[in-house]
Formats: sequence, C-alpha cells, structure tokens
Amino acid sequence: MNKLISYFEKIALVTLEKQNGLIIRLGEHILELDHDRGMARFNADIAYPFQLLGTESDNSLTWLWAWADEQPEVSEGLLRSARELKAWGAREGVTEFTTPAVDLNRADGSILSLIATGVCAASGYYRDPYDGGTLFILLYGADNGQPPVFDRMGLVHALSDLVSRYDFDHRNTLLSYFTMKNLPFSDTGDTVNAELAGGERFVAMFDRAGRVITINGKSLS
Repeated sequence: MNKLISYFEKIALVTLEKQNGLIIRLGEHILELDHDRGMARFNADIAYPFQLLGTESDNSLTWLWAWADEQPEVSEGLLRSARELKAWGAREGVTEFTTPAVDLNRADGSILSLIATGVCAASGYYRDPYDGGTLFILLYGADNGQPPVFDRMGLVHALSDLVSRYDFDHRNTLLSYFTMKNLPFSDTGDTVNAELAGGERFVAMFDRAGRVITINGKSLS
C-alpha cells in the first residue's frame, strides 16, 4: 500500500474532527498573518501561533513545501514544522514529504496538511487562498483544552467529503478513528458497529474492497 495513503487512513478523521472544532471557534473572520511574531490573527480577538507548510499553485498544479520555497523574508522559525515533516518523511519513507514539489494529482495540500496536523500534533491547518494559489499553514494552541467530538452526522459528513475527493479504504479509516478515540466497537469484517462519544450508534456496512455501502442503513451519498 502507498505509505501516504496508509498514514492518511490512520489520521484523516481525527484531524477533520479537529478541523470541525476549529471552524466553529473561528466563525466569520478575516485572517492576518504576523510573520514577525509568528501569529495568525483572526479578527481582533483571536490569535494562534502558526507555521508555514506550503503552497498549491493553480498554474503549475503542484504543491511546493515551504522549506523548498526560496523566500529570504521568511524566518527560519516559521519553517520548523515543515522541516520536521521533511525529516519525518525521510524516516518513514513517505517521499511526498521529502520531494520539494509534488504534482497535485499525486497529493494535494489538504491531504498533506491532514497528515501534517497529526505528525506535528497541531491544532489544525488553515487554507488561505490568494491570486494564483493557496497557502497552507499549521495552527497551534487552538484546542482550548476541550477535544472536539463528532456526532454521527458530523462523522458521516467528514467521511463523505473524503470519499468524494480521494481513493482510500473507508473501513480502515473508520476503524482507525474508533481505535484512536478509544470508542467501543465491534468488527465482523463486512460490518462495523460503534458507539460514538455522545452515545449515538454508528453501523457501517462495507463491500469486499472496504468501501462503505451504508451507514445506519442509508447510502453514504
């Protein structure tokens, strides 16, 4: 199995759970990046430390890691996480994290940022579109000491979003989420029955390729 997809399956839903909580906390906002202080400011009253990850180019359709982007005005302090991820990719053999530029058909900024959030224990990531591309950053200290949790609808929505964009094993991804969250579940191979943090039942049925057929009796689409 592709190592990138393997790590994606392991961390994707836990990271999206963080993302969901982050989006709720930010609400309507305007982003201002203070590169000198390394702070991402959302409106006047919310600010979190940030690290530069990389950029997607709409023109070349490639991802460029921040550590490979030759911009002298960017301080080394804002590249610590990106360099940590490069070293992690070298240790784990995940070449997408060690290659300066990556074709977006191979790995886009969202899938790389999902994995980066888990590897770096960040609070989440943020997409900042600009003319010609999108900047991706990691945010820290935005958890507020209250781990976010998915209800059934939120989990179904997150999984549906991933399924619409990427090719992966749905069953592995859900099992990893339940395991990492210490949620009780049973697994019979073609059916996984779990109890979510709020007490809701989550019953997913799969085909032989590990793709979801139904969740609580309803199609994923």
